[in-house]
Amino acid sequence: MPVSEHYTSQTVSDLAQEAQDHIRAQRKKTSAAYRAARQARVRECIDIHHAAIEAEKARLKAKGKPNPNYQIGFTKRRVLRDKENPRAVPLPTEFAMILKACEEFIDNPRRFHALYTWVPEMRNRQARELVARVLACLLANTDMISGRVGEPSPQGMKPLSYHQFHEDHALRFGKYIAPKSFNKAVGYLKRAGYYNSESINIPIGDSEGTVRGAPAYKQFSETFFNDLKVVRYKNVAESIIETRARQIKDGLRHAWVSFRDMANGVVQRYLNANKFEQVAESNLRVFEAYTPQISLNPH
Repeated sequence: MPVSEHYTSQTVSDLAQEAQDHIRAQRKKTSAAYRAARQARVRECIDIHHAAIEAEKARLKAKGKPNPNYQIGFTKRRVLRDKENPRAVPLPTEFAMILKACEEFIDNPRRFHALYTWVPEMRNRQARELVARVLACLLANTDMISGRVGEPSPQGMKPLSYHQFHEDHALRFGKYIAPKSFNKAVGYLKRAGYYNSESINIPIGDSEGTVRGAPAYKQFSETFFNDLKVVRYKNVAESIIETRARQIKDGLRHAWVSFRDMANGVVQRYLNANKFEQVAESNLRVFEAYTPQISLNPH
């Protein structure tokens, strides 16, 4: 068909619309495949959770110390992401009381004062249980001196994605949590003034100005630590300090990893990390208020 005849039946605008429809359809397929892969990974973590519990029960039984009620949940244990060798490992001692506080909130809505005061949904036990589970997952990955949420490394504290926390929830509680439910709980924490996050956008550097997101900076506030109250107990504070000392000895750093490292060489852009550095300094002052004999560098 001659080009002129083709354009009499289909205008350039029609072709452009078809192209846009095709792009949208492809994006929809890609997004669906991505979500399916994420869900499959969470389901795999649920299987790892149950396998780790059964392995630990068998180990305890072999030692003559059977514990049919063994669980992870709000205990100071963590299940590793290892499907070849499912197992639970202990967290530092302080997490026994920290995670216990989360569990207490389920039956005691006043356990976290600001949540009770500013979030009416916390009158509902089911909503409190959701928040308690999400809070446990976040706190198990939190530096308890600065309030930074992430993974310490030789380069600094690496932010973790919410997808990783969805997997952590599966590993800790052995059940699926919908991303919307997880986000709802995070929203409650933000409304209470307990928690904040700041997105990280990394320019790819192509001609179209493409920008990709890295896991956001996540930070617990001074208000949260005041309500959590763990720093008021000498044994817990000492355990937190010992954990920090061990990690520093292992070469780990607790300041946020630099944007340049996160972007893997991409030119550094302005970020909002400085605001969270100030929050970390503030949290340190709360911590030191109950341990005046100790001077700590929050980094």
